[in-house]
Amino acid sequence: MENVFKVPIRNLFCLLSYMNELPDLVESLRDVDEELITYDFIAQQFLKEVKALTGRGLVKNYTALTETTSQLGGRILMNDSLPYLVARQPIVVCEKDQYSANIMLNQVMKSTLKSICFNRLVKEETRRISFSYLEVMPEVDSIPLTKELFLKIYFGRHDVHYKRMVHIARLLHELTLLSHKHGNWNLFEAKLDETSLNQLFEKFLFHFYRIEQKECRVQSEVLQWQLEGNRSLLPTMKTDVSLSHKNGQQKVVIDAKFYKNIFQENYGKASLHSHNLYQLFTYLKHQPQQMKLRGILIYPFNGVIVDETFSWNDRITMEVMTIDLDDSWKEIYRKLLSIL
Repeated sequence: MENVFKVPIRNLFCLLSYMNELPDLVESLRDVDEELITYDFIAQQFLKEVKALTGRGLVKNYTALTETTSQLGGRILMNDSLPYLVARQPIVVCEKDQYSANIMLNQVMKSTLKSICFNRLVKEETRRISFSYLEVMPEVDSIPLTKELFLKIYFGRHDVHYKRMVHIARLLHELTLLSHKHGNWNLFEAKLDETSLNQLFEKFLFHFYRIEQKECRVQSEVLQWQLEGNRSLLPTMKTDVSLSHKNGQQKVVIDAKFYKNIFQENYGKASLHSHNLYQLFTYLKHQPQQMKLRGILIYPFNGVIVDETFSWNDRITMEVMTIDLDDSWKEIYRKLLSIL
């Protein structure tokens, strides 16, 4: 079975907020006691957005309504109507434009409310309020929430005020997916496997440094092997995060690796994972020769603090450090910025 990590909901919320390019959500909670930021607390923030939106009036738009009818109207769908016509029934299938609140944005709102209502780990009061909002949108359908669905949502001038609600709904959905993957979870922490946490932290780092610093250009770069031969058989070299300084002379390459044990053992001797060091060193050796380079491996804290620097020459250094995801968000934020 794959190793799992326990991560506080408050820190998962921050990671996901940056990953979804919404650092203002984290900023808005800066004065809130971090111990109070639970799944239930985030659900309450969602309900505040719902209250504002329903008080303002649900956005409506024209939607296609398909109905079987004996009266012509709208567009006749011939393929759907053909069976009735062959059977000599005075019935056709028509598609009409209907001005309705039953649009995707409201459907996401309603589906998220229902998921809160059925979540037995949420406070009874939170579930009760969620249910009360469901009653004010009977004409809106519930739909299955998926990652792909959220990626399809775009905002115009008339519905941009829905953006915060949709993003908090997405955070709640992703928190639930991550937490339910291993079954037992609670309002305060979630269990994530190595693969899920590695992917999440990698995307978080990319957006964190892109948003929080202005001295470097942030990218995930694909490097070309400096080898002759059939390159189609060579693996892709792609960095997690590359920060290229504006002066063109410095670059930092960051790789996030999440293992339950930061060390490997061979004949009783503990050492850093060799393949991680080989990989990062290869990335650095394929950079332009004139650049000053730092390679950084970040591991989760597992009881042993590691902060080591290794020098190849006066141009290339490699660093290995740990990040404690159970620490306060302020400390995580401080440490990540101090790296640069």
